[in-house]
Amino acid sequence: MTLFQKGATYERISKADAGDEDGVIRQGEDTAELAARRGIPIEGRRFRDNDKSATHGRHRPDYERLMAAVKRGEVDVIIVYLLGRLWRNRRERAEGIELLRKHEVSVLCVKGPELDLTTAAGRLLAGLLGEVDTFEVEQMSEREQREMRQRVERGQVPTGPRAFGYTVDGTEIIDEEAAEVRKMFEAVAAGASLSGLATDLNKRQILNRNGKPWTHNAVRYLLLNERYAGLREYNDVVYPGKWPTIVTEDQWRQAVAILTNSSRKTSPGPARRWLGSGLYQCGVCDNGNTVTSAQRPKVKSRLTDPALQGYQPVRTYKCRGPVKHLQRVAEPIDQLIAGTEPGRPLGLVPQLLLRDDAAQLLLDEERPDMDELSAKAATLRARLKNMTDAFAEDDEADALEFKRAVRRVRDRLTEVEQQMTSPARAAVLGDLVASDDVIAAWTAMTLDRKRAVIDMLMTVTLLPGKSGRAPFDPETVRIVPKSR
Repeated sequence: MTLFQKGATYERISKADAGDEDGVIRQGEDTAELAARRGIPIEGRRFRDNDKSATHGRHRPDYERLMAAVKRGEVDVIIVYLLGRLWRNRRERAEGIELLRKHEVSVLCVKGPELDLTTAAGRLLAGLLGEVDTFEVEQMSEREQREMRQRVERGQVPTGPRAFGYTVDGTEIIDEEAAEVRKMFEAVAAGASLSGLATDLNKRQILNRNGKPWTHNAVRYLLLNERYAGLREYNDVVYPGKWPTIVTEDQWRQAVAILTNSSRKTSPGPARRWLGSGLYQCGVCDNGNTVTSAQRPKVKSRLTDPALQGYQPVRTYKCRGPVKHLQRVAEPIDQLIAGTEPGRPLGLVPQLLLRDDAAQLLLDEERPDMDELSAKAATLRARLKNMTDAFAEDDEADALEFKRAVRRVRDRLTEVEQQMTSPARAAVLGDLVASDDVIAAWTAMTLDRKRAVIDMLMTVTLLPGKSGRAPFDPETVRIVPKSR
C-alpha cells in the first residue's frame, strides 16, 4: 500500500503555439500513469499551466493554487514529469522547498528520483537538480542573447508579431497600411492627440495588425517603434536595419520627443470634440485657466417646426476653475476663430493663412542668426530677378546655361529658407501655407489639427459676454498672436 494518500499532479510547458496543449496533455498522461502505478489517489487535485514560463517568476495560476492546497494540508505528494516543470529559478525553488518541508510534502518525478523534502538529503538532492535546471536555462538564455545581438548588428529583420505596415516576414511594405503609418507620424507632429488618431482610424474602419479597433496605447506603441525608421534598439544602442523604411529617422525621433515630453498630457481619455475645449482661456481668472466644454439644458429651437416640439442643446464654454464664473455660447466664438461657413465672415485663422505673406508664419524668429539669413535670402531673390531681367534683354543668351544658373541660385535660396523655418511650425502649418486652396485644406482638417494650428498661432481668451439677448460681441474675445 502506498504511503501517500493525497496526491496532486502538476504539468507545465513554457512555450506552446496558440491553442496547442499536446505537450501538457502528454505530461498529464505520464503523471497520471505514475500515480496509478503507485496507487496514489489524485482525484480533484490536478494542476496545469500551459504556455507559462517559470524562469522569471511570472504568474502561474495553477501553481499558486497547488501551493495554496499544500498550505491547507490537502496534498502530501506532488507528481511531476521533471523537477524542472515545478521550479526553474532559484528564488521560487528555495521558497517551494521550504514550504514543502514545512508541510511534509514529497515530490515524485516521472523522469527523476523521489524527493523526500522532510529530510536534509532530499532537500540537498532537490537543490542540486534544481541548480542543473537553472544552469541549463541561463546557458540557453546567453546563447539566445548572443544570437539576438548578432542579428541586430547585421541589420536583420526583427522576429515576432507582424508590424502594421509590413508583411509577416517584415521584408516588404504593405502600401495601404504604410500610408496610414505615415499619416499618423505626420498628424502627431502637427499636434494630433493619440485618442484622436485612434478615433479617426476606427471611424474609417482601419483595423490594427490583429484585425481589431485601435486604442490610444496601440497608436502610441506604433509611433514609438523605431522599426518604422529602419532602426533597431538593443541594450540601449540603436542599430541600422536592412529592411525598407516607412518614415525617416527624423520623423520617428520627432514623434518620440513629442510623446515622451513630460509636459504632454498622457491620459488616454476620449478625443476632444469641440474646438476650444482645454485651449481657450478664462479672462475672468486671467491666470492661464482653460475653459472646458459643457451643455446648457436643452432649449426649444426656433428653427424647428413648433408642432414637432424640437429641442436642441446649446454648446457652451465654461471656466475649468472651482468657481464657474464664466459660461459662453460656443458657436459664435468658434466661428470668429475658425469659421469658413458661406455667407458669414471668414474666421481669423483662415484669414491669416490666406495672406500673401503667410509663409512668414513658418519662420523661427528665435534663431540668433535670423537677420543674417533674411539678408541672404533677400540677396538671392534679388539675384534671381536680375538674372531674369538680364536674360530677357539679351537675345544671344544661352537658355540652357541660364536655367542651370537659376537652378543653382534657387537651390541656395531653398536651403536658406529651410534654415529660417521652424520645424515645429512647418509640421503644423506647412501643408496649409503651401496649399493651392487654403480654405478647402483648412475645412478638411481634423479637429486635432485645427486645434494645433490655433494653439500655434494665437492665445484665445474669453471675457464675460453681455447680459440678456444682446448679439455676440467679438470684443468679448481677446486674441493675442503668439511670437514665432
